[in-house]
Amino acid sequence: MSESEFSPDSPRAAVLWMIFGSVCFGSMNALVKYTTAHVDVWMIILVRSAVIAFAVAAFAASRGISLRVNDPKTMFLRCTVGLIAMIMYFTALGRISIGQAVTLQYTAPLFVALLSGKVLAERVSPGVAVLVITAFAGIVLIVSPDLGSVEPDALLALGSGLLAALAYMFVRELRKTDSAASVVFWFAVASVAGSVVQAAPDLFSLDRQTLAALVGIGIGAGGGQVGITLGYQKAKAAYVGAFSYLTVIVATAGAFFVFGETLSTADWIGGLLIVGSGVALVFMVPAGDEKTSQH
Repeated sequence: MSESEFSPDSPRAAVLWMIFGSVCFGSMNALVKYTTAHVDVWMIILVRSAVIAFAVAAFAASRGISLRVNDPKTMFLRCTVGLIAMIMYFTALGRISIGQAVTLQYTAPLFVALLSGKVLAERVSPGVAVLVITAFAGIVLIVSPDLGSVEPDALLALGSGLLAALAYMFVRELRKTDSAASVVFWFAVASVAGSVVQAAPDLFSLDRQTLAALVGIGIGAGGGQVGITLGYQKAKAAYVGAFSYLTVIVATAGAFFVFGETLSTADWIGGLLIVGSGVALVFMVPAGDEKTSQH
C-alpha cells in the first residue's frame, strides 16, 4: 500500500476498519479492567504503547512505509489530546463499572458528529445526526439505563469521550499529510514517553500473568488504533464514528463472560438500535462517496 492511498474516501472500507477496530477495543476493555487490580494506569499505558510502537515499526520497516511526520503541529495535538483521554479513561475503568465507563467514553462518536461540521467543515446531514443519536440511545439502554445517578469518577470517562473526539478530528486532518502507520506509531511513542517515568520502577516486578494481560491490551489497542485510524481516514468523521459503538457490545459481552455481569431486555433492545443505526448508515452513503472524492 502506497502512502498516497491515505487520501481517497471509501465509506465501505471505513466501515470494515471501524468494525475491526471496535472489536479490538472492546476486548481491550475487559483486560484493562482486570489489570487495574494489579498495576497502575501508567504501567498499562507504557506496556500497551510499547507493544504498539514495536509492531508498527516492524510492519513499516518490512513494507518500506515511511513514518515521517509531515504535519508536526497536528500530530503533536493528536498525541497530546489522545494521551490525556487515555489516562482519564483507564483511570475511570479502574474506579467504576465497565458499563458506565464505556457508555460515557463512547460519547466520543456523538461529539465527533457534533464537532465535525465546525472543526472539519464536513457536512453532517440530518439523517446521519438522527442515526447517531439513535445509536447513542441504544448504548444507554445497554450499559446504564439510569445515567442520572452517575458517580463523580464517571466524569473522567465522559471527559475522555470529549477529548477522544478531538483526537479523531486531528486524525481526520492528518489524512491529508501523513500515513495511517505514522499516526498510530507516533501516538504510541508519545504515550511511552508520557508514562515511562511513572511506570519504570515497577516494570521488573510484574508477574507473568499480569504481563501477559498487559501485552494483550497492547495487541487489542494496536488493532483498535489501526482500525479506527484507517476508518477515520477513509470516510467522513460523523459517518464512521457511529460504527465505533460496536465496541460497547463487545465490552458488554466481555463483562458478562469475565465479570459475571448479566444482560437485560434493555441490553438487547439497545443492541438492535445500535446495529440498526449502523446498517442504515451503510445504505445512506451516496454512490459518489464510494469513489475517490476529495474534501
